[in-house]
Amino acid sequence: MNPPIHWEGKYISHAFSIAPPGCLIISLCDYNAFKEDKRRYNDNAQELIHDYGSLEHLGEGIRDSNRALRQEIGLVKLRKPGAGYETEFEGFFLFEEEERQENGILPYNLVRDLVNRYVKAIQIYDQQLEAGLRLEETIAGFFETKHAIRVQAVGYPSKRAEFKKDLQKSAWAFIFQKLDLEKIATKGLKEDIYKFIEHQAHIPFTMRNIYRMLQIVAGTTTQRMDKALLEVFDKITRHHAENRYGVEGWHTNSHYLVNKKFILPYLCKQDIRYARNTDAIEINYTGNWDFIEDLVKALCYISGDEYEKFGTLRSWISHPYKTITTDQVYFHTSRESFNGQLAREKQLYEAGIAFTTLNHQPIYGEWFEWAYFRVKAYKKGSMHFEFKDENIWVEFNKRIARLKGFPLYEPKKESSSPKGKKGVSKANY
Repeated sequence: MNPPIHWEGKYISHAFSIAPPGCLIISLCDYNAFKEDKRRYNDNAQELIHDYGSLEHLGEGIRDSNRALRQEIGLVKLRKPGAGYETEFEGFFLFEEEERQENGILPYNLVRDLVNRYVKAIQIYDQQLEAGLRLEETIAGFFETKHAIRVQAVGYPSKRAEFKKDLQKSAWAFIFQKLDLEKIATKGLKEDIYKFIEHQAHIPFTMRNIYRMLQIVAGTTTQRMDKALLEVFDKITRHHAENRYGVEGWHTNSHYLVNKKFILPYLCKQDIRYARNTDAIEINYTGNWDFIEDLVKALCYISGDEYEKFGTLRSWISHPYKTITTDQVYFHTSRESFNGQLAREKQLYEAGIAFTTLNHQPIYGEWFEWAYFRVKAYKKGSMHFEFKDENIWVEFNKRIARLKGFPLYEPKKESSSPKGKKGVSKANY
């Protein structure tokens, strides 16, 4: 439909009321009116969209040359429930000849099993309601018991739609968890995932849509890591001593590249009220931690290392007991204490995995090593970082130069002095 402006709500509501079960209703609308929390018209179109469909932004509509009208166009899609399961879940499964990605991010059989469980859960929901209504009809007016399941059909379609959406949110969250995204999940990707789960749960949980999402995540890893590097670069260079942003700065930081040593503020704090040891580093959980974690994930992507090899800086600081293998770091809390570390070491020993142990709590003013850096924390809240590997540092700045379009700095060639002596070769930084 393309109903008249300001009347589309009534048209959509009426179309939904007369449509047969399983019907798909598609209508254009005023996007800004329908995206608001409270509709200015007396209809239930917004509730129908929330329960049975979606609202998509199509952009700006055609402008009338006689009027300065810029209408934002939306597309409403509603699926009326009540059809058979064959119609409702048509296209949820792929044909057997389309099987693929056996060695991909997620096995094909696992994806099929998840979709099958989703469909079965909705069928069981309907069966429960039907059985509950039969029970209510059987005992109502004749028996009184507190053990019977009381079920009412009031609001059933809406509740069923909410149940389906909750299942879809949970299912997508399970998929992203199984992707083991921690190693590639930058701050931007996490925000995109949470937004996707929260605001686009109407996307059917079909096998085809799952594979499409996995391909998008896998295919954009390079772009996301490059974006993370640029964000870290901008954050560090922003805190140059002569910055124009009015923020704290240091001469250690450069304004056009990331020096081998750099400083970031708002990472730790000192809270004597709760600290048992006043020298122990107190973490500022609202600080710049996401940038540091994103930096290490991007450096892992550049170098080919696994992120689990290092663990988070927050865990490294807050957990004094660490069991380290070539592939992963296991952190032990103070509650697990030394016994937890011994149990982990026993498991690794029995599995034939080589490991080392570290029982050390980093403190303020002391250098310690983590990931690609030497790190020192100060009570004013800042942390100093120094690249341990010069090659990693060079590769980082080379990648930034390529992304920013900066010219790469080349070392000066050796030249002869007037007396015939060779001059000193200096890097043109």
